[in-house]
Amino acid sequence: MLPADPPPRLAPLGDDELTPEMKAMFERWKTGPFKGADTNPVLRTFIHNPVVADLFSTLNIHVLVTSTVPVRQRQIAIMRTAWLTKATYMWSSHLNTSQSFGLETGLFEPIKHGADDPYFSDFEKTVIRATEDLVERHEIGEDNWNRLMAEWTPAQMMDFLFTVGAYVTVAGVMRSCGVQRQDDLLALAERFGAP
Repeated sequence: MLPADPPPRLAPLGDDELTPEMKAMFERWKTGPFKGADTNPVLRTFIHNPVVADLFSTLNIHVLVTSTVPVRQRQIAIMRTAWLTKATYMWSSHLNTSQSFGLETGLFEPIKHGADDPYFSDFEKTVIRATEDLVERHEIGEDNWNRLMAEWTPAQMMDFLFTVGAYVTVAGVMRSCGVQRQDDLLALAERFGAP
């Protein structure tokens, strides 16, 4: 297995460090889509600011559960964002998330290569190029915008924009804080690679 990640710059809080407000936030989120949130190193790090952790959780659950963007397209965008931003925790975590949503592991290597990989459909290539636009230029180019809008509703476009935008932000937070991967994520990264 890969060696453990370097020590965090901002360590996840332990049980003895949690305030009543922090404990209440975990009580709200430790069931449902965020089952086990109270043991997750990402939320244990974000909980340093429980207001931000709570708001992030609301958005993240929407992105992962109730988004209008189809699961495969959404996961392609998230994983391409993770790869481009070199967010090893996010990438490793979404290897797991993608499999839990029933996506094939054959998707992972092509995501690293981007839109030129023949694995993707024409529309998936557009999703990747639009993701790259947002990560690199913070604006979707006209051609990619028009191609997405030929298939998506305005609501789907907004979900896509906020998904990529949120994950770019979270990549910066995770990398800056140094969130460490657990053994299961290190094992996935060893099998499928990581940025």
